[in-house]
Amino acid sequence: MMLPSQKRVGLLISTLLLSTLSLVSSSYFDDKVDKNKDEEAINAYLTKGNNALGSGNLHSAGRSYEACLRMDPDQRYCLINYASVLVDLNAEESDESMKQQRTKKAQDMLTRVLALHPKDGDAAFNLALLLQDSSNSEEVTREAARLYQVAVQAADTDGEERWDALANMAAAKQEIGEFMGEYGAIRAYERVIVMLEEMVQDKEAYLTQNGNNFENEQYQYLEAELRALNEYLSTLYYGYGTVLSELSNSDCKALQSEDSLLIDWVEPFVKGSGTEKENETDEASANHVCKMNAINALRLAVDLNSENVVAEHMLAALTEGDIGKGRASNEFVSALFDDFAETFDAKLEALGYKVPGLVGDAAKELLLSSGQSSYRSALDAGCGTGLAGRYLRPLVEGSLVGIDLSKKMLDLAAQCTLSKGCGLKDEEAASAAKEDNKPLYDHLASLDLETTTLKEVGAEVGFDIIAAADVFVYFGDLQKLLSNFAKLSDSSGPHGAFLIFSCERIEEEEDSKWKLQKSGRYAHSKSYVVNTAANAGYKLVAYDEITPRYEKGEPVKGHLFRFSLGKDQDAKDEL
Repeated sequence: MMLPSQKRVGLLISTLLLSTLSLVSSSYFDDKVDKNKDEEAINAYLTKGNNALGSGNLHSAGRSYEACLRMDPDQRYCLINYASVLVDLNAEESDESMKQQRTKKAQDMLTRVLALHPKDGDAAFNLALLLQDSSNSEEVTREAARLYQVAVQAADTDGEERWDALANMAAAKQEIGEFMGEYGAIRAYERVIVMLEEMVQDKEAYLTQNGNNFENEQYQYLEAELRALNEYLSTLYYGYGTVLSELSNSDCKALQSEDSLLIDWVEPFVKGSGTEKENETDEASANHVCKMNAINALRLAVDLNSENVVAEHMLAALTEGDIGKGRASNEFVSALFDDFAETFDAKLEALGYKVPGLVGDAAKELLLSSGQSSYRSALDAGCGTGLAGRYLRPLVEGSLVGIDLSKKMLDLAAQCTLSKGCGLKDEEAASAAKEDNKPLYDHLASLDLETTTLKEVGAEVGFDIIAAADVFVYFGDLQKLLSNFAKLSDSSGPHGAFLIFSCERIEEEEDSKWKLQKSGRYAHSKSYVVNTAANAGYKLVAYDEITPRYEKGEPVKGHLFRFSLGKDQDAKDEL
């Protein structure tokens, strides 16, 4: 699966707009009204609303902006600030219907401003935030990226620095794959990083020069501000490093002609006369420089924030280092999927993700071949949001247990019922014979798969079947994991126990086992998986090469394994 781009800047509409409007609230500038309208009264309502908004009196501010808009429905600043009030009111609202109404009204107001003033940066920035908060679809992300660019261009025209718009534009452009150009992800990351580096330097100098003059509480507050800036810089360096690592050879070469703010072109280049071979060599050299700068950016991300475990893991992937003794750390997996939880299903659907269905089909085939009508119990190992659980549930008569490190993923899985959620489309849920609110899972727990015990999941005996959909990509060395799966299985019955899992594939080569790829995921050779499983007591039942998903339009190489444990049959000659 894809690694997420970093989070956008939080919703800071009121603060942002007040800092802008404090300079313009007493006049219209280019927003002239009809002579029949009372300009003085409209300006008075605008000023009154701004003052109330500044003091935190949202309802009073809203009434003032409403009065302003009754006199002039197109008054730009009343529209923008009233939209801000509606968003702020939602922060204290528990009624979801009311929240949706306010959000829709705020979006309509900002859309109205942009219809009248297409280059209004504040309206564009705020509308982009609202759109991204309402949906994570590619279409919305693309529109948000366009709006953030409007905000950045407006600031550029006015000679201002909008680091918030630049940061959000960089992340959105990265997500939709627009890396290059004046307003592409690379340039945006470079600009905002330079801005924040200067802010950090200024704040450090201020603290050094004036530290002795501050009370202890005030000094701690300023230190906390500096720490927060460095943590956000860490996030930006992570984004910048991952973009550089994803560039094609030709894009890296094209960067040479751009005036980069951060890339150090120190490596020697082979400059040919333009033949195809010479151009390929030149592009490969440029790609090497991109990779070196990506590594440097990720190192800076880790240096600035030692708790940025995602950057740490990606740094290890790019440097072919070993992290977590042959597996991704629990902190990395938890942080990655907590951040990714809300968009997980939609992102994977866009990538043509097929593994949950393949696992479900395999579980059904094993069930039929064993002559059983259902599994007594099943473990969905690394269950995530429950996509595989949806396929396993109809096959399991007893307990279906889900384990995952990400608590946010588990929260989403816990919302799934037999007739709703966990990959079930709305139209499929609507066509169900009757609504069944019984939970999809009988038990969910946040545990480490390598050390989980039956007692921790409330099971007295082991599972008939364990399934792991796209989980092994976060483990390199599989010995401990497979050995623990054997301990969690009940192989005493006449049919033994089954294990199904997918992983990414590397070709069979001498001494090939597994490797940490540039994507941050591990890939394994077939022979290594089969031999390691055999050491844990498993016999290979069936095997397929699969395409678990597509990335950048290219199929990802994978394989799907089916093993038995304790069953009296010989493994098939699959090697």
